[in-house]
Amino acid sequence: MKQKLNRFGFTILEMIVVLSIIGLLLPAVFSLFFSSLRAQSKVLILQQVKSNGDNALNVIESVTRQSGVSLHSDNPPSITNKVCASNGTTYSAGNIYILDKNGDWFSFYLNNSAIASESGTIGVQDLTSDKVEITNFTLTCSRSSQTSPPLISISFTVSQTGSPGRQEQEATLNYQTKVKLRSY
Repeated sequence: MKQKLNRFGFTILEMIVVLSIIGLLLPAVFSLFFSSLRAQSKVLILQQVKSNGDNALNVIESVTRQSGVSLHSDNPPSITNKVCASNGTTYSAGNIYILDKNGDWFSFYLNNSAIASESGTIGVQDLTSDKVEITNFTLTCSRSSQTSPPLISISFTVSQTGSPGRQEQEATLNYQTKVKLRSY
């Protein structure tokens, strides 16, 4: 009569095969995990840049369109520093003062790598956070005819602050739009 041997454990060959499979799969799993983290980081940076740019552009566009009456090159706004008053004129600067319906003025300009809004009644407010920096901010005013309202072109570039160290983590967006004054 044959006696059954009870085998407990694994042979050395089985252990080597399992360890080699784990050794091959582990780097692939970690590679996927870290590439997922990098992609998530890129998305968060891009979201931040986009939300700051969208917010600044929306505020500038809506306030200018809804409240702007005339454009001026200096503060206080007066008839002598009015820009785009005649047809075919173009005025370009980083700062244009806009007179509103109530006789108050407001302006948008670059303030230490942030877009700032300034008005005679509220004071200075930054429209972008310190996590992004603004470059190439320009306001251009043009008018095609005496009867047409002035057209303000707004353009700027938003990018994250600091250097990310990796090319694929850089996030930069260009914004530009044109606004006609409704109350002109």
